[in-house]
Amino acid sequence: MLTIFRPICIINVISGNISIFTVDVISDSGGSILIKRITTLFLVVCIIFSFVACSGNGSGNDNKRETMANPSVTSKDDIVYEEDDLPDSLDFGGESIIILVLDEKDDGISDGEILADELTSDIINDSIYNRELFVETRLGVEIVPAKVEQSNYNIELDKMFNADDNLYQICAAKTVSFAPYSFDKVLTDLYAVEYIDLEKPWWSQYFAEKAEVEDCLYLSTGSLALSLTRFLFVVFYNKQMAEDYSLTYPELTELYSIVENGDWTYDLFYSLGSEIYSNVNGDNERDVEDVYGIGFLNGIDIDAIWSSFDLNIYSRTEDGWFEFDVNTDKVFSALERIRVLIHETDGCFVPELQSDGGLDDLSEKFASGSLLFMVNKIHAAESPTLRNMQDEYGIIPFPKYDSHQKDYYSYAHDQYLSFAIPVTNPNPDIAAAVLEAMASYSYRETHPAYLDIALKGKYMSDIQSRRMIDRIVAGFKLDSSWIFAAKFGNIGEEYRYSVGANSSSYSQQYAKIKKQIEARFKVARIEFNKK
Repeated sequence: MLTIFRPICIINVISGNISIFTVDVISDSGGSILIKRITTLFLVVCIIFSFVACSGNGSGNDNKRETMANPSVTSKDDIVYEEDDLPDSLDFGGESIIILVLDEKDDGISDGEILADELTSDIINDSIYNRELFVETRLGVEIVPAKVEQSNYNIELDKMFNADDNLYQICAAKTVSFAPYSFDKVLTDLYAVEYIDLEKPWWSQYFAEKAEVEDCLYLSTGSLALSLTRFLFVVFYNKQMAEDYSLTYPELTELYSIVENGDWTYDLFYSLGSEIYSNVNGDNERDVEDVYGIGFLNGIDIDAIWSSFDLNIYSRTEDGWFEFDVNTDKVFSALERIRVLIHETDGCFVPELQSDGGLDDLSEKFASGSLLFMVNKIHAAESPTLRNMQDEYGIIPFPKYDSHQKDYYSYAHDQYLSFAIPVTNPNPDIAAAVLEAMASYSYRETHPAYLDIALKGKYMSDIQSRRMIDRIVAGFKLDSSWIFAAKFGNIGEEYRYSVGANSSSYSQQYAKIKKQIEARFKVARIEFNKK
């Protein structure tokens, strides 16, 4: 009887490319190893870990490598990736670290972005697989996934907390459903653990600032969550259509320059796309077969304005608690613009589906070459629909509210992952070291692989769009209200439904929402201080 052990993967650190090889270790039923194969394996393992050790511990210049992209447009500038400060001597003696993850690979999140079962030759999957091997070897741990469906995730957490049992050492979950646990004192304060350095670039300092509760941080996110990038909303535009309509709208051939100059505003976006409409099939009905200037989902696309228009909802009191803080004039103006776009603009194509499936319908329409602008997640660029699109397209940020706005800001759908360590874990520092090692590896390898190889290199056709992607990622912005929407109530979601229903009674709705949320602030603080 032959037993085949786990394959080994080799990262070609020297060339800046990632190449995957496998070496099968075969034993017979008596447990003896074929001498030639084990000798080869030993040499390969020595080579692998000598490279990994150099890469992981920051010696020499191995932390410098060229941007990985399409060879024809690869930048000659080196990117310096900062190393973490984990001690070289860390060895936890084979400690098992069980990570509770969502079993939702089809969404490209949770177990699909945190742990990979096998090598597949897909650059993202294999980088995640390599990350697990690297961290396990570096820290002397065994990383074990515990996969739970979304409907059972909180049930599983509550079961662990109620039993005070060390079932899971790390939790990774969708932020919107996970964040309320920050008020239950069942998660470890990440500011208090030994090995996590939240000032490092692989953790989002902006998220940390907005997610604090009484000067403590119970969950965090960053490079380890590819969904944080995948779920950013952007504007796709059809370059061929832009050229076709450039005689009437000459700005369409200068969109990149307009963005770079800071002049990409909602008013310009609307003026360029709102009047483009052609009744292609001659039935005098606006339907999916016609040509449109703007594609916008009557659903979560509306949420993008809260970040992109720099609309604040919560601020902090002097002692650090939450308070309602809304510029109602600006918010109502922003909502009205989107209501008019969706319900009163001939040049706006709105899919029949208002659910997330409508984003797929937008992609189909855009790929058909009959839609100039499309508001969608970056994740759409990975779909077969856009990969098989005949026309070239570009990506630019969602526009500013107006010319007075300082910069472009990017909204991420609140289903991206965040990470926490349960208080039931008696060794939180070990879990912290694992999270730090995984996150720093992601910052140096997995996230660049996604941006530079998968997204920029494989799915994007021009270097200017790649630069736009960097701007969009750097512009990630959110409000505490989105993190803690499930705890206090979601004003953004309330207004999404209002605008979707073509209602403009913003003032009346605001008064009701404000009263409800402020009451929840008071109750939450009393309960938090009792625990």
